[in-house]
Amino acid sequence: MFTKDKFGHHNLLYISISVALAALLAFYGCSDKQSSEKAATGDAAPQKKEWLSIMGGVIGGSFSQFAGGVSQVLTHQESHIKISVEASAGSIENTRRVNDDPEALGVVFASESYLGYHGQEIFEEEGPKTNIRMVTLLFIAYDQFSTLANSDVHQFEDIVGKKIASGASGSGTAQTLERLSKLAGIWGEFTPIYKGGTAAAEALQDGQVEAFQWLVSVPNSAVIQLTTIKSIRMIDLDTPAKKYGFYEKYPFYLSGSLPEGAYEGKVEPVKTIVMPTVLICNKAVSEETIYALLKHVYSQEGHQSMLQTNQAAADMTIENGPKAFVIPLHRGAYKFWSEQGVEIPAHAMPVD
Repeated sequence: MFTKDKFGHHNLLYISISVALAALLAFYGCSDKQSSEKAATGDAAPQKKEWLSIMGGVIGGSFSQFAGGVSQVLTHQESHIKISVEASAGSIENTRRVNDDPEALGVVFASESYLGYHGQEIFEEEGPKTNIRMVTLLFIAYDQFSTLANSDVHQFEDIVGKKIASGASGSGTAQTLERLSKLAGIWGEFTPIYKGGTAAAEALQDGQVEAFQWLVSVPNSAVIQLTTIKSIRMIDLDTPAKKYGFYEKYPFYLSGSLPEGAYEGKVEPVKTIVMPTVLICNKAVSEETIYALLKHVYSQEGHQSMLQTNQAAADMTIENGPKAFVIPLHRGAYKFWSEQGVEIPAHAMPVD
């Protein structure tokens, strides 16, 4: 039996309302709980963390700058990927390390990727580095052979009897000087000092060496800094390269010239050797990761970020991409470049 309240209404009405409210709360509470459980577990499982490393080069060099730039662009867009940027001696070391590490990428010269993959020259005794795969062109490197303005080094052969900062031991820069000097017949007639980057520029500034050679992007911060302290000249390397058959023996190098205004008029443009600089990775890195990397760095936002890292990223165009294709492409890179309508030569087709 139901009684009336002081307003004359039956308590039955309130009981009915209370029951209805309780039912609604129970329904939405259950729904919220299910939503929370889905958020926690996910109908689609959260992406697994992926830990990678990317090998750069010496402090102050383009390799380290580009390695950092690629890492920043990719991790900004793909939060599940974490990349550690690691310093190294340069191209030769990076080729070895990427070959041996299934979670590695590296910045190398096209020369070392080619010679490493085929097990030639410095890689001959240890065997081919068949775990490396091509990803993309990063920039064109210019061989910048600097000496003081009052130096008696005016042409390449004048380095005989001199101390020359030839690049870090294990670097493609040092290997380039060795290749050219062997063809010129003067290897062993000068003293290579295995320093690269900022350390090499400082050695020239302090009189520890008569010149320093560096295969690097233009403009370069270490050279810029040197020009604020000393007057320098750069030596023509293209003429001796043609004279001694350098390009015929090493077809991954190109003939070029230091760009006009590269150092704001402080260095006169000279003819020199140029080299495509590329990104490689271990074949075990996932197709999805390499495809995502390329999609992001070639997007408008990603390319702008790369340009802020180093102006030489202007070389990163779809049209320039094939200059990097000297060894087989990673399957993720093949997917990207094929979608861009780029013709893939037979020697660059994936082998996995």
